[in-house]
Amino acid sequence: MKKQFRVVADSSCLIGLAKVKRFEILRHTFSEIFIPEAVYYEVVVKGKGEPGSEDTEAAIKEGWILKREVNDKIAVKALSSILGKGESEAIILSKELDADYALIDEKIAREQAELMEVNVIGILGILDLAIEQGISIDKRELINQLREEGFRISERLYKRIFPD
Repeated sequence: MKKQFRVVADSSCLIGLAKVKRFEILRHTFSEIFIPEAVYYEVVVKGKGEPGSEDTEAAIKEGWILKREVNDKIAVKALSSILGKGESEAIILSKELDADYALIDEKIAREQAELMEVNVIGILGILDLAIEQGISIDKRELINQLREEGFRISERLYKRIFPD
């Protein structure tokens, strides 16, 4: 059963799940998914033809991913001195919408979000939530596919997840 989580996604989870052909996990795991304008631009406009572009555009047309403009442009500009614009907007939009989570994988962006009291999960956390909700996932296979696609998951973390 899907829990009622409202989330704001950065580009990394959209692209990562599209690369391994499991983009629908987002739809089945979260009740509301928002992306800021900068993430839309990175994934759909600038990333046209790349993984995640068509999936994200289709999800917006179908209405299960909602594009939103960030109100606090000054906060975005301040964060953008350390982070990319998409990450900055995702963090600020999460605060503005009082989202349950920001879906962010980059370590520095996660740290900044946590400093701003924004709950963060990355693609591994998304997989865990999906499994908790009964979505059939071979976690090891998916993580191996993500790694093959260039998604950075350290050997140490991998061994912590799969100690055998």
